Amino acid sequence: MLKYKTLILGRKDVAKVVDIKSAIGAVETAFREYGLGRTRMPPKIYLDLKEFSGDFRAMPSWVRKFKLCTLKWVNAHPQNARFGLPAVMAVIIVSDPRTGFPLAIMDGTLATGLRTGAGGAVAAKFLARKDSRVVALVGCGAQARSQLAALREIFDVGHVRVWGLRPALAKKFIRDMKKKDETMTAAATVRDCVTGADIVVTTTPSRRPLVRAAWIREGTHINAIGADAPGKQELDPQILKMAKVVVDDLAQASHSGEINVPVSRGIFKPRDVYATLGEVVAGRKKGRTSGREVTVFDSTGLAIQDTAVAGLIYKAALKKKLGVEMALVGP
Repeated sequence: MLKYKTLILGRKDVAKVVDIKSAIGAVETAFREYGLGRTRMPPKIYLDLKEFSGDFRAMPSWVRKFKLCTLKWVNAHPQNARFGLPAVMAVIIVSDPRTGFPLAIMDGTLATGLRTGAGGAVAAKFLARKDSRVVALVGCGAQARSQLAALREIFDVGHVRVWGLRPALAKKFIRDMKKKDETMTAAATVRDCVTGADIVVTTTPSRRPLVRAAWIREGTHINAIGADAPGKQELDPQILKMAKVVVDDLAQASHSGEINVPVSRGIFKPRDVYATLGEVVAGRKKGRTSGREVTVFDSTGLAIQDTAVAGLIYKAALKKKLGVEMALVGP
């Protein structure tokens, strides 16, 4: 008789089996599948809890190539430091699409950071100039670390500028992330950080523009990561109007991505979006076509990215015999 057991994987188990390089490959595949119409991904569901200064999101998806369905339950509570907890935590359920059986339940916090960093790297691979060497990080939290680690896999990064609302955190970021063959500097202002950069990455929870159009030179690529809920924005809307804008998902970006505020105010229209990243990766739309154009990737984070990374984790954990098996549900 078959024994149906669910694999339970904690954070330490997950950390042993996945890295940013493998995540980038899997996430690129997921975007290609999305661009070719071989995924199913209902809109992200929000549970807003303003009285607790936070929210939850439920993110289901199926990716044909990975032969898995996943559901991620993830929070965003920016004030969690006072409780000694991360601002973002997640749990991912991995299920067999043929039967619905829960194959695994795993910590999704590390996976979320990796898949978002991997998404930024994939976008930059197709949209940034190939000779990009100067990276500007507006924000110096956990996601900035993942973004930088991922970009280092794609580009020969020579200089990294870091800005944080608290200068001490920017300096700690540099101490933790420094590489011998790179120059890393803490910028006193956002302007100092982004001026002259080849790739700009924004990872803050800001609700007002931090990066001005006048500071962005020709040929710059921007990964706009921080805006992931209605009302959030990090970029001057004029940047969007002068750039080739690529989103991960048009409906999701219009509701809660970098374009959400300009769209709600009529400054920028959904039809002004050039393409989805899936269309670019699948070859249905061209990426960067000129060394002079400004490009923006509006990243809201897609459930297909979670499926990609969770699939890697699950299969690697089985091989290494990690985690604990439980007869959670079944006959």
